[in-house]
Amino acid sequence: MNHLQTPIWRLGRTLLIYKKRLSECEKRTLMTKSLLTLLTIMWFTGAVQSVQAQTFKAGDLVEARLYDQWLPCKVVKPVVYGAAGVRAYTVTCTVNATSGPQDSDVALTEIRARAATSEDRSVAAETAAAKARQPKGNTVGAKYGARDPRTCGDRTAPAHGAPSTEQARQYVICELEQGDGQRPLSLVTNVKVQVASVAHPPNHLVKEISAARMDPREPIWDIRGSFTIYRCDALASLIAQNDFARTHNCWVSEQPKATGYCYKDTFGDWHCGLIGSVVNWQTNSLPPAGY
Repeated sequence: MNHLQTPIWRLGRTLLIYKKRLSECEKRTLMTKSLLTLLTIMWFTGAVQSVQAQTFKAGDLVEARLYDQWLPCKVVKPVVYGAAGVRAYTVTCTVNATSGPQDSDVALTEIRARAATSEDRSVAAETAAAKARQPKGNTVGAKYGARDPRTCGDRTAPAHGAPSTEQARQYVICELEQGDGQRPLSLVTNVKVQVASVAHPPNHLVKEISAARMDPREPIWDIRGSFTIYRCDALASLIAQNDFARTHNCWVSEQPKATGYCYKDTFGDWHCGLIGSVVNWQTNSLPPAGY
């Protein structure tokens, strides 16, 4: 008997079995899709919660992704956009040593927590100590978080002959240390001066530099020496206002081989100047603690 002779009831039974199996297959497919959807929702929710859980406050140590690299930074403040809440953070990072620390805004997905290192603790202690000893008041030095520049009350000694080593040193310091509260403050330390034993008339270059003040009747005395010079920015002029920036606001340079001269002006006052040839400056330095 061929299939054309199969009873109708048997064909109907076979069709019902086929439909039942097909229905079970569809159910399993639907359950699989539902499970995948649920897992996707759970993963996404967890990821969002993970991002939201990364909340930071001012002073927290973090890593921020800037210029396609993760950099060690410190949180300055959260950035809030209305009812949306915190949407970014302002952080202080050192992108390169020459520029020093600078503030940047980073998205929530571009910031992560980090543990403090020994260097972090050392810098924090140094910054706290420097902040504690900053002068108060409205003096010239206080505007830079530093000591005042030194001045020379009397410049008339010696009346004749060459200045002594100590006299020349004091006059050099008074020439190099300058500050008015707005332009960069200049301070020097470790000043050493040697005075030549023989004087000579001013040459053409000296006359060009000092002719307006120099007494043409007096000779000049060559000097040489060394010093460390600091150039400090006024605190009010700083872009970054965190504690590190407000205590490490100076550039420093060692001048081991400086030359210059001493001369008398038309009022009988002495002036001694040294000029160094080194142009390399170290950034983000503390103001000098001593002299």
